[in-house]
Amino acid sequence: MDIAFNLKLDSRAESLAGGTIEDLLRSRLQAAGIELHKTKVGKSTEYQFLKSYASIQDVKLNAGNLDIVDTQVDTENKWLYTRYDVVAQPKLNAYSDKILDTLGTLSVPKSLVRLFMQSQELAFKLTLPYNLYGPNNADEQDGNTLTWHITMADSEPMRLVVYVPDIRNIVLAGGAVIVLLAAGVIFFIRRSKSRKPKA
Repeated sequence: MDIAFNLKLDSRAESLAGGTIEDLLRSRLQAAGIELHKTKVGKSTEYQFLKSYASIQDVKLNAGNLDIVDTQVDTENKWLYTRYDVVAQPKLNAYSDKILDTLGTLSVPKSLVRLFMQSQELAFKLTLPYNLYGPNNADEQDGNTLTWHITMADSEPMRLVVYVPDIRNIVLAGGAVIVLLAAGVIFFIRRSKSRKPKA
């Protein structure tokens, strides 16, 4: 399972955010196991923050370590599947003062930088190996990938339901159905043979 944030900055924003902030961000993200990819798209620069997880349990285990998002995961075990109800509230606004302090060497007023940061939009993408999604409030769904467009001013949490099949129980149920069908066919054949008159 891959979780990615995409952030696109125009050349003016890139000049504000580039240099030492990018180096600091890259080193902190690498320490957390998050890849940072930088791509030029025309006059803009797109940053992608990518983290891969082996399973949804890994996401739950690591969610407590993230302090940029409040996450609540409710689990409901059914016989054939497990339902994960995820509510994530990004805390991007909480970091605006830290970002402003980091930008202290620039001669740009903090109010202007804050206004600029409020207008920026992050694209949060979640990709699962299979389409296991239930109800969600994503802005886009493209195959196995959901995308939310988030700004610092957003107060609406990201909501998502994921249904993970229990393969062992599905195989047991399928095997039981096959055994019952075979028993029914054998019973039907024996019953029809016993009704035929003997000559």
